[in-house]
Amino acid sequence: MKFLGPHACEEALARGELHSLWVAPAAFGRVAKLIAEARTAGVVVHRDPMESLDRRSQGQRHQGVLGEGGPFSYASIEEVVAKVQARGDATLVLALDGITDPHNLGAILRSAAATAVDGVLLPERRSATVNETVIRASAGTAGRVPICRVVNLGRALDDLKQAGAWIYGLAAGEGSRDYLDEPFDRATVLVMGAEGEGLHLKIRERCDGLLHIPMPGGIESLNVSAAAAVTLFRVIARRGTGSSEVSS
Repeated sequence: MKFLGPHACEEALARGELHSLWVAPAAFGRVAKLIAEARTAGVVVHRDPMESLDRRSQGQRHQGVLGEGGPFSYASIEEVVAKVQARGDATLVLALDGITDPHNLGAILRSAAATAVDGVLLPERRSATVNETVIRASAGTAGRVPICRVVNLGRALDDLKQAGAWIYGLAAGEGSRDYLDEPFDRATVLVMGAEGEGLHLKIRERCDGLLHIPMPGGIESLNVSAAAAVTLFRVIARRGTGSSEVSS
Protein backbone atom coordinates (compact mmCIF):
# COMPACT_ATOMS: atom_id res chain seq x y z
CA MET A 1 0.00 0.00 0.00
CA LYS A 2 1.32 3.45 -0.96
CA PHE A 3 0.52 6.59 1.04
CA LEU A 4 0.73 9.71 -1.10
CA GLY A 5 1.37 13.06 0.54
CA PRO A 6 2.20 14.14 4.09
CA HIS A 7 -1.32 13.80 5.51
CA ALA A 8 -1.70 10.21 4.33
CA CYS A 9 1.74 9.33 5.70
CA GLU A 10 1.00 10.96 9.06
CA GLU A 11 -2.22 8.96 9.38
CA ALA A 12 -0.49 5.73 8.35
CA LEU A 13 2.27 6.34 10.90
CA ALA A 14 -0.29 6.95 13.65
CA ARG A 15 -1.97 3.63 12.81
CA GLY A 16 1.34 1.76 12.75
CA GLU A 17 0.97 0.96 9.04
CA LEU A 18 3.91 2.98 7.69
CA HIS A 19 6.99 0.87 6.94
CA SER A 20 9.08 3.13 4.70
CA LEU A 21 9.08 6.86 3.94
CA TRP A 22 10.51 8.69 0.92
CA VAL A 23 10.97 12.46 1.11
CA ALA A 24 12.22 14.79 -1.62
CA PRO A 25 14.90 17.28 -0.48
CA ALA A 26 12.58 20.24 -1.12
CA ALA A 27 10.02 18.81 1.35
CA PHE A 28 12.39 18.03 4.24
CA GLY A 29 11.77 21.31 6.04
CA ARG A 30 7.98 21.08 5.74
CA VAL A 31 7.76 17.56 7.15
CA ALA A 32 10.57 17.60 9.71
CA LYS A 33 8.20 16.51 12.48
CA LEU A 34 6.91 13.59 10.38
CA ILE A 35 10.48 12.48 9.61
CA ALA A 36 11.48 12.64 13.28
CA GLU A 37 8.42 10.68 14.41
CA ALA A 38 8.91 8.12 11.65
CA ARG A 39 12.52 7.53 12.66
CA THR A 40 11.51 7.23 16.31
CA ALA A 41 9.00 4.57 15.29
CA GLY A 42 11.65 2.65 13.38
CA VAL A 43 10.40 3.59 9.93
CA VAL A 44 13.14 3.68 7.29
CA VAL A 45 13.38 7.22 5.85
CA HIS A 46 14.86 7.76 2.38
CA ARG A 47 15.98 11.08 0.90
CA ASP A 48 15.19 10.77 -2.81
CA PRO A 49 14.88 13.27 -5.67
CA MET A 50 11.43 14.33 -6.79
CA GLU A 51 11.82 12.33 -10.02
CA SER A 52 12.26 9.13 -8.02
CA LEU A 53 9.05 9.81 -6.05
CA ASP A 54 7.24 10.52 -9.33
CA ARG A 55 8.21 7.06 -10.55
CA ARG A 56 7.18 5.40 -7.29
CA SER A 57 3.81 7.16 -7.30
CA GLN A 58 3.26 6.39 -11.01
CA GLY A 59 2.53 10.03 -11.69
CA GLN A 60 0.06 10.59 -8.85
CA ARG A 61 0.41 13.77 -6.80
CA HIS A 62 2.54 13.25 -3.67
CA GLN A 63 3.82 16.72 -2.59
CA GLY A 64 7.33 15.35 -2.18
CA VAL A 65 6.33 12.76 0.43
CA LEU A 66 5.51 9.11 -0.19
CA GLY A 67 5.15 6.18 2.18
CA GLU A 68 4.75 2.45 1.82
CA GLY A 69 3.26 -0.10 4.16
CA GLY A 70 1.21 -3.24 4.37
CA PRO A 71 -2.30 -3.79 3.01
CA PHE A 72 -5.17 -1.79 4.45
CA SER A 73 -6.62 -3.44 7.54
CA TYR A 74 -10.40 -3.88 7.37
CA ALA A 75 -12.65 -4.32 10.39
CA SER A 76 -15.09 -7.22 10.73
CA ILE A 77 -18.87 -6.98 10.73
CA GLU A 78 -18.77 -8.44 14.25
CA GLU A 79 -16.79 -5.38 15.41
CA VAL A 80 -19.36 -3.01 13.95
CA VAL A 81 -22.24 -5.00 15.46
CA ALA A 82 -20.50 -4.87 18.83
CA LYS A 83 -20.28 -1.07 18.55
CA VAL A 84 -24.03 -0.86 17.93
CA GLN A 85 -24.67 -2.98 21.00
CA ALA A 86 -22.24 -0.96 23.14
CA ARG A 87 -23.19 2.55 22.03
CA GLY A 88 -26.91 2.08 21.65
CA ASP A 89 -28.83 5.13 20.42
CA ALA A 90 -25.58 7.08 19.88
CA THR A 91 -24.47 4.73 17.09
CA LEU A 92 -23.97 6.05 13.57
CA VAL A 93 -22.97 3.65 10.78
CA LEU A 94 -22.67 4.30 7.05
CA ALA A 95 -23.34 1.59 4.44
CA LEU A 96 -22.39 2.14 0.80
CA ASP A 97 -24.28 0.26 -1.90
CA GLY A 98 -22.38 0.16 -5.18
CA ILE A 99 -20.00 3.13 -4.81
CA THR A 100 -17.35 2.25 -7.38
CA ASP A 101 -15.55 5.57 -7.91
CA PRO A 102 -12.48 5.74 -5.61
CA HIS A 103 -12.58 9.54 -5.46
CA ASN A 104 -16.18 9.46 -4.26
CA LEU A 105 -15.32 6.77 -1.72
CA GLY A 106 -12.36 8.80 -0.45
CA ALA A 107 -14.48 11.94 -0.06
CA ILE A 108 -17.18 9.95 1.75
CA LEU A 109 -14.62 8.44 4.13
CA ARG A 110 -13.31 11.91 4.94
CA SER A 111 -16.83 13.00 5.95
CA ALA A 112 -17.23 9.75 7.91
CA ALA A 113 -14.02 10.53 9.81
CA ALA A 114 -15.11 14.12 10.44
CA THR A 115 -18.41 12.95 11.93
CA ALA A 116 -16.82 10.07 13.91
CA VAL A 117 -19.02 7.33 12.48
CA ASP A 118 -18.79 3.96 14.18
CA GLY A 119 -18.23 2.02 10.97
CA VAL A 120 -18.47 2.05 7.20
CA LEU A 121 -19.74 -1.00 5.31
CA LEU A 122 -18.59 -1.81 1.77
CA PRO A 123 -19.78 -4.83 -0.22
CA GLU A 124 -17.02 -7.00 -1.64
CA ARG A 125 -18.65 -6.82 -5.10
CA ARG A 126 -19.63 -3.66 -7.01
CA SER A 127 -17.58 -1.41 -4.75
CA ALA A 128 -14.31 0.47 -4.74
CA THR A 129 -11.77 -0.82 -2.24
CA VAL A 130 -9.48 1.23 -0.03
CA ASN A 131 -6.40 1.91 -2.15
CA GLU A 132 -3.89 4.72 -2.69
CA THR A 133 -6.40 6.85 -4.62
CA VAL A 134 -9.06 6.48 -1.92
CA ILE A 135 -6.61 7.33 0.85
CA ARG A 136 -5.42 10.37 -1.09
CA ALA A 137 -8.99 11.54 -1.75
CA SER A 138 -9.79 11.18 1.95
CA ALA A 139 -6.84 13.47 2.83
CA GLY A 140 -5.30 10.51 4.61
CA THR A 141 -8.24 10.04 7.00
CA ALA A 142 -9.58 6.75 5.59
CA GLY A 143 -8.17 4.75 8.49
CA ARG A 144 -9.77 6.84 11.23
CA VAL A 145 -13.00 4.86 11.19
CA PRO A 146 -13.56 1.09 11.02
CA ILE A 147 -14.19 0.06 7.42
CA CYS A 148 -15.75 -3.34 6.89
CA ARG A 149 -15.94 -5.29 3.63
CA VAL A 150 -18.87 -7.70 3.65
CA VAL A 151 -19.76 -10.55 1.33
CA ASN A 152 -23.47 -9.73 1.50
CA LEU A 153 -24.48 -6.16 2.35
CA GLY A 154 -28.13 -7.12 2.91
CA ARG A 155 -27.19 -9.76 5.47
CA ALA A 156 -24.88 -7.28 7.20
CA LEU A 157 -27.77 -4.80 7.45
CA ASP A 158 -29.91 -7.57 8.96
CA ASP A 159 -27.20 -8.17 11.58
CA LEU A 160 -27.12 -4.47 12.47
CA LYS A 161 -30.90 -4.36 12.64
CA GLN A 162 -30.94 -7.32 15.04
CA ALA A 163 -28.38 -5.46 17.16
CA GLY A 164 -30.86 -2.59 17.52
CA ALA A 165 -30.05 -0.25 14.64
CA TRP A 166 -32.62 1.53 12.45
CA ILE A 167 -31.81 1.36 8.75
CA TYR A 168 -32.38 4.51 6.66
CA GLY A 169 -31.97 4.40 2.90
CA LEU A 170 -31.29 7.66 1.07
CA ALA A 171 -33.68 7.52 -1.87
CA ALA A 172 -36.26 9.80 -3.42
CA GLY A 173 -39.69 8.67 -4.54
CA GLU A 174 -42.90 7.38 -3.05
CA GLY A 175 -42.76 6.80 0.70
CA SER A 176 -39.56 8.81 1.15
CA ARG A 177 -39.56 11.41 3.95
CA ASP A 178 -37.69 14.70 4.21
CA TYR A 179 -34.49 14.01 6.13
CA LEU A 180 -34.88 17.35 7.91
CA ASP A 181 -37.90 15.94 9.76
CA GLU A 182 -36.05 12.91 11.16
CA PRO A 183 -34.76 13.18 14.77
CA PHE A 184 -32.10 10.44 14.37
CA ASP A 185 -32.53 9.72 18.08
CA ARG A 186 -31.77 5.99 17.84
CA ALA A 187 -28.95 3.81 16.58
CA THR A 188 -28.74 4.80 12.91
CA VAL A 189 -27.44 3.16 9.76
CA LEU A 190 -27.44 5.39 6.68
CA VAL A 191 -27.39 3.53 3.37
CA MET A 192 -26.19 5.45 0.31
CA GLY A 193 -26.51 4.17 -3.25
CA ALA A 194 -24.58 4.98 -6.39
CA GLU A 195 -25.55 7.98 -8.49
CA GLY A 196 -28.04 7.12 -11.19
CA GLU A 197 -28.55 3.55 -10.08
CA GLY A 198 -29.45 4.33 -6.48
CA LEU A 199 -30.13 1.60 -3.93
CA HIS A 200 -30.45 -1.94 -5.19
CA LEU A 201 -33.94 -3.36 -4.67
CA LYS A 202 -32.92 -5.96 -2.08
CA ILE A 203 -31.11 -3.29 -0.08
CA ARG A 204 -34.01 -0.85 -0.37
CA GLU A 205 -36.40 -3.53 0.90
CA ARG A 206 -34.31 -3.98 4.04
CA CYS A 207 -34.55 -0.31 5.01
CA ASP A 208 -36.83 0.65 7.89
CA GLY A 209 -37.37 4.03 6.27
CA LEU A 210 -36.43 6.05 3.20
CA LEU A 211 -35.22 9.64 3.34
CA HIS A 212 -34.50 12.29 0.76
CA ILE A 213 -32.66 15.61 0.76
CA PRO A 214 -34.93 18.45 -0.44
CA MET A 215 -33.66 20.36 -3.47
CA PRO A 216 -35.29 23.83 -3.48
CA GLY A 217 -32.94 24.97 -6.25
CA GLY A 218 -34.40 22.48 -8.70
CA ILE A 219 -31.30 20.29 -8.93
CA GLU A 220 -32.30 16.66 -9.39
CA SER A 221 -29.68 15.15 -7.08
CA LEU A 222 -26.34 15.65 -5.35
CA ASN A 223 -23.09 13.84 -5.96
CA VAL A 224 -23.10 10.84 -3.60
CA SER A 225 -20.14 12.16 -1.59
CA ALA A 226 -21.92 15.50 -1.11
CA ALA A 227 -25.15 13.74 -0.13
CA ALA A 228 -23.28 11.60 2.39
CA ALA A 229 -21.63 14.67 3.93
CA VAL A 230 -24.90 16.60 4.16
CA THR A 231 -26.71 13.69 5.79
CA LEU A 232 -23.95 12.71 8.22
CA PHE A 233 -23.61 16.27 9.49
CA ARG A 234 -27.40 16.53 9.78
CA VAL A 235 -27.39 13.50 12.08
CA ILE A 236 -24.78 14.91 14.44
CA ALA A 237 -26.46 18.33 14.38
CA ARG A 238 -29.79 16.78 15.39
CA ARG A 239 -28.06 14.86 18.15
CA GLY A 240 -26.18 17.94 19.35
CA THR A 241 -22.81 16.22 19.03
CA GLY A 242 -19.63 17.76 17.65
CA SER A 243 -16.73 16.42 15.60
CA SER A 244 -13.03 17.05 15.28
CA GLU A 245 -11.84 19.22 12.41
CA VAL A 246 -10.16 17.41 9.53
CA SER A 247 -7.46 19.58 8.01
CA SER A 248 -7.01 19.87 4.27
